[in-house]
Amino acid sequence: MEVTKSLRYRVNVSTSVKGIKTWDCTVDGTGYEMEEVVAESDKLVALLDSRYPAPLDSK
Repeated sequence: MEVTKSLRYRVNVSTSVKGIKTWDCTVDGTGYEMEEVVAESDKLVALLDSRYPAPLDSK
């Protein structure tokens, strides 16, 4: 029996009323080991961190 491998990425980017972008993401994997799915999730988080960096405190 052949197992079909698939990854599904879900990303939600929001902008607050103050103009601050926030995001959340999920990676779902079928036919992958847990370590592989976590590695894909880590790559996605790194990409989103670089694209939407946390705002600097201006206090």
